[in-house]
Amino acid sequence: MRATTLMAIAALGILAVPAASASDWIEVEDPAALRALYANKTFKGKDWMDRPVTTHYREDGQGLMLFKGTQIPIRWAVKGRDQVCVVWSAHNDCYRVQRHKAKAGALRLTDVNTDVQAVYAVEEGIPKF
Repeated sequence: MRATTLMAIAALGILAVPAASASDWIEVEDPAALRALYANKTFKGKDWMDRPVTTHYREDGQGLMLFKGTQIPIRWAVKGRDQVCVVWSAHNDCYRVQRHKAKAGALRLTDVNTDVQAVYAVEEGIPKF
């Protein structure tokens, strides 16, 4: 994996996860449902080096990533029927989204280019920024 890809993964808070039963995760393939999962939500996770990352997604498509004490402005949008794309710094990363069948607030994102997966705890609400 290229160094730039690793840094991108680190900054987005991607957490490597062990294989889980496919039946535990449900694909989200509806644009309205994807928007609802992101709008005015806070995603919390850890990067590949176990460093905390928090990202706030406003309903208007703007957002803010908090990583290593730095605030990074982002933009996000639903692409097609089954992807969410996040633009930050010089990156444009798109993900397929799955929700956990039994754990409310757990989402698994899969990078459409690398197939690297991340699991996030998702909370209602965001701070003002």
